Formats: sequence, structure tokens, C-alpha cells
Amino acid sequence: MWFCTLALVAQVSSPAAPKAFPFPVELHTLDNGLRVGFVPYDSPGLVAYYTLMRVGSRNEVEKGRSGFAHFFEHMMFTGTKAHSARDYEQSVSGMGLSTNASTSDDWTIYHLYGPARALPKIIELEADRFQNLDYSEAAFRTEAGAILGEYLKSASNPGLKLYEVLSDTAFNTHTYKHTTLGFLEDIKNMPSGYDYSREFFRRYYTPDNATIFIVGDFDKAATLALIEQHYGSWKGKLDAMPVPAEPPQTRSKRADIKWDKPTLPRLWLAWHSPGAADVKQAALQNLLNAYLFGPTSPLYQSLILSKQQVETMFPLYQDHRDPSFFGVAAQVKDAKNLKAVESAILADIKSLAGGKVDAKRMDAVRSNLRYSNIMGLDKADALAQTLAENTSLTGDVSYLDKEFEALDALKPGDLANFAKKYMQDVNRTTVTLLPGGAK
Repeated sequence: MWFCTLALVAQVSSPAAPKAFPFPVELHTLDNGLRVGFVPYDSPGLVAYYTLMRVGSRNEVEKGRSGFAHFFEHMMFTGTKAHSARDYEQSVSGMGLSTNASTSDDWTIYHLYGPARALPKIIELEADRFQNLDYSEAAFRTEAGAILGEYLKSASNPGLKLYEVLSDTAFNTHTYKHTTLGFLEDIKNMPSGYDYSREFFRRYYTPDNATIFIVGDFDKAATLALIEQHYGSWKGKLDAMPVPAEPPQTRSKRADIKWDKPTLPRLWLAWHSPGAADVKQAALQNLLNAYLFGPTSPLYQSLILSKQQVETMFPLYQDHRDPSFFGVAAQVKDAKNLKAVESAILADIKSLAGGKVDAKRMDAVRSNLRYSNIMGLDKADALAQTLAENTSLTGDVSYLDKEFEALDALKPGDLANFAKKYMQDVNRTTVTLLPGGAK
């Protein structure tokens, strides 16, 4: 779950607060394990169709094989024997549908959004490509080359390079060590991985690893009948490779990046922290995102508005299936202020760990998180995206509601205890980026 950390709206929390996802989800499970979630929503003539595959870069366990989850985001559009890539594209665009896909550390999501009258055709096309994806080795090699181009383009972005270095430095064992795009050397070698790609698809693109969310204006009975007709023959069982656990960090880590183009200096600080299975700690970290680093925080007020040493500051935490990291990114106006900014951040965290918590502001942050979440559920595809991302964390379609319930129960001491337990120097990784020639 990604909580908004924009300007806070002070509201009074209510013990009878509505659910974070206030729309009933009618969940069906086919004999092959495929789950389908129906959410009728007032969007006359429009429907969102989202397919969640619980596979991401965290599943790229074998050495030299990073990047394949993202690779399949691309390859799923290459067609089948029944529907070529061109046929799929023409059918989708001809029906007025928008379609795309995205991959993260923990999930891959395929989505379509548009006229509800297209739903029977959507089901036919999607069921076909998830069961019968067909691509040659030549097509595989071509797409692998395109992914290298995507990596090189991303590598020109200082923020993406910082995230890559931070992940690689902070993690030793867990697959969060590499980004969704993968390690550069693995991407360069990807064209030789055709046989492995088939094995990856067999392992993870199975009905029991998929959840379809259909949100909007549709007939539930007719839609379920079509789902059973087209997806009932989907075979396969999830055959996931074990993901290695990250051992505790025992010393502070640091990495420095020299950037050869003009840019502002950057400072990123991160601490290993619990994953989404610990719903209380996940809710707490989402609250701390805004409490420590949002516009109402003392750090923001001091570093950005008063001293004007920092151009922008944003939190790094996002919910993950496995323990990941909690932290902050700051874009500093002058390299000479990097140490001062780092010291200010660490001093604020030390104060929090010592028990200093502004309970009134904590309640305002909590209220704004609930308000921002509800405001984001304003159309069918936003509902489907929210459901898919949150379901990816534990497989529970009610995860968002449970996380907000945990959020409502947090006490000021919980924030202090988190900082005291996790935000220690030995658990910290620091990465700086300096333009060429800066000292």
C-alpha cells in the first residue's frame, strides 16, 4: 500500500470509521485455483479488468537470472497462435480499451479499462494469452535487447541509480538486492536465457498464483460463466523457488556515487524494517512516512522552508511482501550541507526513539492517510489497482482494511519503540550522490 504524504488535512478520528476499502469484494475460486474478485461500482458503461500475478523481482533467485519478472511484462504482449500481437492490439484499441502492465519487487499486474460491452472479448483474449503465450527464440532475443535499452535509459536518472545502489548495498542475501529491471550484467546476458524464460513462465504463471479483479458496470452471473468457460482449462501449479531471508545487518553501510552530469546532490538513508506480514508494523511505517518526512514534520519545516538547505524530501518506504527498508531521500541544494542535513535527520530520529512524539500531529497524519486513501478510490480502475497491489502482499483481498484497522490502533509509544528497535546506526545504509568534481 502506498499512502499519500501530501499536505495534511486535520480531521478528527472516529472510532466508527468506515472501511478503508468500502466496496464489497465478491470472491470466487475456480477448481484450478484461479481467484476472481467482483466489485460492482457506479461507473455506467465502464469496466476495469486487472490480473494480478504474485510474481516480481523478489522471485528471481537464481544467480544471473534477475530481470525475468519484468521481462514477462513485455512478453505477455507478443501473442498466441490464436491471437497474434497485432490481432490483440487491434482488438483492444478497436474496442476503445486502454491496456498496459507493470512489475514491482512483489507483483506483476496486467490491466485493461474501457467500455463494459468489451468484457466478453477481454475475457477471451486474456484467458488465451495467460494459457497459451507463444514466442520464438528470435522474438525473445529481440525483446531482451529492448530491455537493455530500457535499463540504459533508466540509468541516466539519478534517482533510479540511487535506488539501485541503495538496494545492492543494503541487501546481501535477499533478492530485494536487485531492482525490478535487474542487474546490468544479467540483462546483457538475457538473450541467452530463452529456455530459462520458459521455465520461469511455467513456475509462476499458474492459475493458483493469479487473481483477477473486475470492477465497474457488469453482470456478475454472466461474467462468472465466461470466466469459467475460458479460464477453467488453465493448468499448472505454482512451483516457486524459496526466497532467501536477509540476515540482520550488524554494521552501518555507506556508498557514494559520483555523477558525471550536472545535478543537485542527494542523500538517501534507509533502515531494514518489517514486511507486510506484520500488519501493525506496515501501518506504522506508512504513518511514519508522513510523520517524520511530510510537510508538517519539523524536518520538512526546518530543512526545506526555514534553512532552505533541501530542495525536496520524500519517504522511501513502501509495503513489501518481505522485510525491506524504511527511509528518506533528500535532494540537497549545496553539497557542503550534506553532513548537516544527515545530522538533522538522525537527530530527529534519535529524539523519536527517546520517546518524543507529538500525539496531536500523529492523529492528524493518521486522519489524512484515511482521507487520502478514500479520495484515491474515485474510479473503477483506481479501485482495481488498489485491490491488486494490496492483495499481492499476503494474498488477502482484505489486507487494506486490516492495515487501516492497525493504523487506527497505533499509540505514540509504538512510533518511539519502532525507532528505538529498527532505526539504529548498525541497521542503517547511507548513499550519497554528488555531481562530478564535488567533494
